[in-house]
Amino acid sequence: MDCNFTEEELNIRNTIRQFARKEIAPFIDQIEREKKIPEDLIQKIMDMKITGLPFPEKWGGSEASFTSLLLAIEEMSYVYLPCMFYAVVSAMTAYGFLNYASDYLKEKYLKGLLTGSLKGAWAFTEPETGSDPKQLKAKAVKDGNDWILNGTKRFITNSGIADIAVIFALTEKGVTAFAVETQNPGYIVGKREEFLAFGGTDNGDIILEDARIEGENILGEEGQGFNILLGVEVFAKVVSCAGNVGLAQAALDYAVQYAKEKTHRGVPIGLKFQMTQWNLATMASKVAASRAFLYSVGAKMDKGENVFAESALLKIFTGAAAREVASDAVQVHGAYGLSKEYAIERIYRESKFNEVVLGTSEIQRVVAANALMKS
Repeated sequence: MDCNFTEEELNIRNTIRQFARKEIAPFIDQIEREKKIPEDLIQKIMDMKITGLPFPEKWGGSEASFTSLLLAIEEMSYVYLPCMFYAVVSAMTAYGFLNYASDYLKEKYLKGLLTGSLKGAWAFTEPETGSDPKQLKAKAVKDGNDWILNGTKRFITNSGIADIAVIFALTEKGVTAFAVETQNPGYIVGKREEFLAFGGTDNGDIILEDARIEGENILGEEGQGFNILLGVEVFAKVVSCAGNVGLAQAALDYAVQYAKEKTHRGVPIGLKFQMTQWNLATMASKVAASRAFLYSVGAKMDKGENVFAESALLKIFTGAAAREVASDAVQVHGAYGLSKEYAIERIYRESKFNEVVLGTSEIQRVVAANALMKS
């Protein structure tokens, strides 16, 4: 598909494609078996500086386009979706610092996030809420010039390996975003989660017990936290949708490959059975539509346009498409699609993620519908 990518964007895509296939692909079976991504591989991913692609050079970024980040994430996700989380979550955290933090905090943390020397985490979700700020229980109280944080965060990616985490807590003025170093004695890594997929990623609880935070370590203003969350999640949703496109393309390619190799009475099933051809064509149409939608939104972000509603629609569409394409790919494989010997079994499990994380598809429909009613 011709999206009029620039030469720089195509070079970035090709560089990440080669990196992912050379450095990540050989470790997939090991990661799935051991439920852990090797630390040296994580460092290699961070050293590629994918996080910093669309950020200003002033703060350690590459000053590339936002589209270049989408291309990089698509290529990583095509090979192995879980590995893209390290870049996405750190980019999400960096985006929060870039747009809402003081120069003091940018100097302290943003450069490290963008150059790969620091890993970030973004912590809003709690045991009793994933989207509703009125149910937030974590609290921060003033103590002189400092803040004291207490509470529990749940399902936080990178929470056990991050260097800096943005923690959302209630103050007298409302939800507030705090920059918390994970070496803080009051920052405690809680239980690790085991999910349907992504066994190699770090995800789990953060327990805050009288964590003392400097007064300067607030993003934006006190009480501005929920608006910061919404702004950053637009960025994160669009980036995560590149993961959907990469995953769906991988599912399609595996299905086509199987349909060529699997024969019935000497004839490949992709040539013999119309039902298989129907599945492949339907899958290909969903991948093409998802990719076109993704990069149209990416182009708008590069122009500085507001894509609040479109990010919700994109997440709805590409999330469902990835799951449906992966399901059809399993169908093409037949019983072999259920076997862990075939990559499509893993891809099918991974395909559910973006209908749940960063706001469920149901929440995205509410966001999109409200925007339509206000237009």
